[in-house]
Amino acid sequence: MASCKESLIVAAFDIGTTYSGYAYSTNNDPRNVCTNQIWIAGGRALVSLKTPTCVLLDPHGKFHSFGYEAENHYASLAEDENHHEWYYFRRFKMMLQEDKELARETMLEEINGKNMEALKIFSYSIEYLKDHLMRTLHNRLPDVTEDDIQFVLTVPAIWNDRAKQFMRDAANKAGIGNNKLVIALEPEAASIWCQGIETEVQRSSKGASANISAAGTQYMIVDIGGGTADITVHEKQRDKSLKEIAPPSGGPWGGTEVDNSFLEFLASVVSDEVMDTFKEHQMADYLDILREFETKKRSIETTSSRKILIKIPASLKEIFEEHGKTMASVKELFGDKVDWKGDKMRIDAEIIKNMFSMPVQKLVYHVRSILASRQMRNVRSIILVGGFAESPYVQDTIKESFGEKTIVIPQDCGLVVLKGAVVFGHKPSSISSRIARYTYGLELAVPFDKSIHPEEYRLEHKDGDFCDFGFWKAVVVGTSISPGQRVSRIGRPFEDYQDHVKYGIFRSTRPNTILVIEEDCEKIGDVCMELDSSKPSKDNTYDQTFVFGDTEIKFCTTNHVTGEEMQVYLEY
Repeated sequence: MASCKESLIVAAFDIGTTYSGYAYSTNNDPRNVCTNQIWIAGGRALVSLKTPTCVLLDPHGKFHSFGYEAENHYASLAEDENHHEWYYFRRFKMMLQEDKELARETMLEEINGKNMEALKIFSYSIEYLKDHLMRTLHNRLPDVTEDDIQFVLTVPAIWNDRAKQFMRDAANKAGIGNNKLVIALEPEAASIWCQGIETEVQRSSKGASANISAAGTQYMIVDIGGGTADITVHEKQRDKSLKEIAPPSGGPWGGTEVDNSFLEFLASVVSDEVMDTFKEHQMADYLDILREFETKKRSIETTSSRKILIKIPASLKEIFEEHGKTMASVKELFGDKVDWKGDKMRIDAEIIKNMFSMPVQKLVYHVRSILASRQMRNVRSIILVGGFAESPYVQDTIKESFGEKTIVIPQDCGLVVLKGAVVFGHKPSSISSRIARYTYGLELAVPFDKSIHPEEYRLEHKDGDFCDFGFWKAVVVGTSISPGQRVSRIGRPFEDYQDHVKYGIFRSTRPNTILVIEEDCEKIGDVCMELDSSKPSKDNTYDQTFVFGDTEIKFCTTNHVTGEEMQVYLEY
């Protein structure tokens, strides 16, 4: 990767589950981070410093628009019943975490059930933000080119290697080369930004600012976005870098879980059949309900007690009545907790608060389990960042649940990850060590040891007996590793005069895996090298080198005969 210092500008893209955006700064003033402040919402009441993560393709599958423009154009098409042949994708980021069989050919389902290649949709998203960034920059710096920019792409720290590589491939497809791209982990980026925040703009639960910048200070970062909650723990070092003292963890406990609960509740009021008909024939109104709830969601607190008013399109009531439903049935189901008159539905606050309860309580339970470790006894502050962290309900619950800790909520906490990613792009060495989330290694024929190796995998060889499917470990899960840490071995083919060698890169969740075919072991890549077929095995050697400690696992090979060096980005 080219040094970030060679670039005039560092720009970061955040493709979020719900919202996306970008930010940038110049090398001569890295912390003076600029974000786009003028996303056009089309006159909607909803205000955001980011734009919705929505991609619209025309009936031929060609890119049409992104963000508010896509949202509004699709709603307009739906008004006239002209939307059926178009492709409208929204909130698709979570599929990268949920799809365990993710591949370049993986398909993504749009809102009406049609499919398109997921890689294409992610690539369109990145390309749109890149083009928007370039137009913004040209207004200030007319001569700037993409070659002058180091790009940073944020991803959840809890994502696996496969999902990170998928995002890198999407960026490549969007015109960003590997030498111009850095992957930043979202809670790390947040932690880096919070290190430079002036104390007076940090709001803490104890009414005073929290000092997280002193050497030796340990604190937890809880990044809660639309899709995921992403948690890690850092310690500030004397050289001002950050050391990871707990590996990233988390789960699907973001704001979209609340949205899903709301839609399930609405279906319980009108029936699944009515909701399906409503979505199919009144898409514009369906989208309006989603926007309406997104706005209401931001005002819910743990102390909310008055009924919450949600505007309901007249078309939903018409379909409801066409299916033979009546207000009496709603009354029978919900009593006084739901009142639906005209275009207004008033819902008991406890029903709405229960929609928040499940993901937020799962988050609380997880945070509590991390803090229960003896290793975490010196963690005294919790920093809340991410779009869902702006929710009063989330903030209140975290403060009530962890009253003994100082809860820090930075200003514009929904932009903290994006701004921190820019700073990280200028100085990736801000993180001095990370914890290995897996045991990484190679599939090799290893010397046979009858005390640990099954007899059925014994291979007879002129140099002695070997075990097939052996797992050579380069690093063990839970180990502290520094960025750029290299672990190498010298490899050679199993037989003489081989013209190539192919071997697998594997990871395991356990420290003591023996064979790559064990259940906890997963292949994450293949390497194929050409060899000199005129040479015996002992003279046909090559280096196999893992590079650990960065946001992605890298692997390099060097052929000793030809001197050829190859860096491998993991296949999947």
